[in-house]
Amino acid sequence: MKITGPLFKWFGSKWLSSKTLPPPNFPDIVEPFAGSAGYSLRHCYHKVILYESNDYVRELWKWLVRDATQAAILDIPINVLEGTDLRTIGLSRGQLLLLKHWQRTNNVGDCWTVSPWGNKPGQWTESTRSRVSEEFGCIEHWHIANSWNGMDAFGQQQVWPATWFIDPPYQYNYQYKSAPLNYRQLALEAERCLGQVIVCEAVCQKTNRIPDYLPFEFWAKRITSRRKEGDNTHSRELIWHKQ
Repeated sequence: MKITGPLFKWFGSKWLSSKTLPPPNFPDIVEPFAGSAGYSLRHCYHKVILYESNDYVRELWKWLVRDATQAAILDIPINVLEGTDLRTIGLSRGQLLLLKHWQRTNNVGDCWTVSPWGNKPGQWTESTRSRVSEEFGCIEHWHIANSWNGMDAFGQQQVWPATWFIDPPYQYNYQYKSAPLNYRQLALEAERCLGQVIVCEAVCQKTNRIPDYLPFEFWAKRITSRRKEGDNTHSRELIWHKQ
């Protein structure tokens, strides 16, 4: 069994991009900014340690790793009507969080209603539910950190060589309501990490500013949102890689 897609949706997923990113060189993968952990999912049989500052995302990861069952996932309904408050349909906390992150893609707030796109292909459909119920067991050996204390505190705790996949909120893009980052400090910590380090960034879509806290190189151009044909939104992705 291997994972063939994300277990839930979140901002900036690297699931598709991870196919072309450098593969891990070490048995352990550490993601200080986990999100939906697309890179680690691609290499799920490694020992993975996730840190995540968003309370809902961290709680969902813990449920998937520790408490979820195939039956519980298969019991989550599909085709819930647009506008339905998911808290009113009798789900457990873990089921509720999983459905929220498929029916309200990229929602960082406290809204629990099914969005207009919630039942479209690529969201929580019968095939998605079946796949997630079969594949989530691949991460039962992962570790989800209890809290996020910043890169400096984190770097003090992890002293063995690992593959560090660092995908922070991009400096010149939307910050997902997260606390402001000290990008210079982040660069110092990334350079100090033992082992392989992969840091992702992007060119500012509005001003074309290029983050310079690390010597980034152009990596790929990818679609971040799909609109009318030929009018998609693209991101010019950057990477810094230390082996």
